[in-house]
Amino acid sequence: MPSADRGATGRATARLTSLPNLLGLSRIAATPVVVGLLLAGFPGSGLVAFVTFGLAAVTDFVDGRIARARNEVTPLGVFMDLTADKVLVAGVLVAMVDVALLPTWMVALLLIRELVVQGVRLVAASASVVMPAGSLGKGKTFATLLGMGLLMLAFDTQTGGPMASLDQEVALLTAGYWTMVLATALSVASGWEYIRAALPVLTGRE
Repeated sequence: MPSADRGATGRATARLTSLPNLLGLSRIAATPVVVGLLLAGFPGSGLVAFVTFGLAAVTDFVDGRIARARNEVTPLGVFMDLTADKVLVAGVLVAMVDVALLPTWMVALLLIRELVVQGVRLVAASASVVMPAGSLGKGKTFATLLGMGLLMLAFDTQTGGPMASLDQEVALLTAGYWTMVLATALSVASGWEYIRAALPVLTGRE
């Protein structure tokens, strides 16, 4: 469960051109590419979207490690990391609703959770309290990325791309949908954990 730990980022000089920040920018830049590929819907666009999204998602797991290893953890870097993640996932989720890969209610719950957690983090940060991601939050992130990836492969089969030759559209759609159901459940549960951990700050008792 996430806890309200006091802490601060490193004192390294913030540079937009540092490698971790450039990786964050690459996720933001990848967002309209993936969205455009899904909306275009030509044969093979789903597979290209999957590869582009997968590469962007990998940068999320390495930029923080690189920043810590190079002592380049800065407020700008933390902002870039969090913002890039939200832009990539939110943008692609909205596109998936448009191409009927996900229901509106599910995407709405996922996005509302992100807005609530970001609000909690902002209030906590104003009190110099860091809200680290807990195991449920990390599980939610993994399930979300996995589910979205499976649905992109399913979309490739629907649009006559290379994946169509495998004849696994139903299996991919089913696996992707239920993975996203799991991600939604974890999203709600982890969101409540953030709120509960931050209650002392939110209510002014800390």
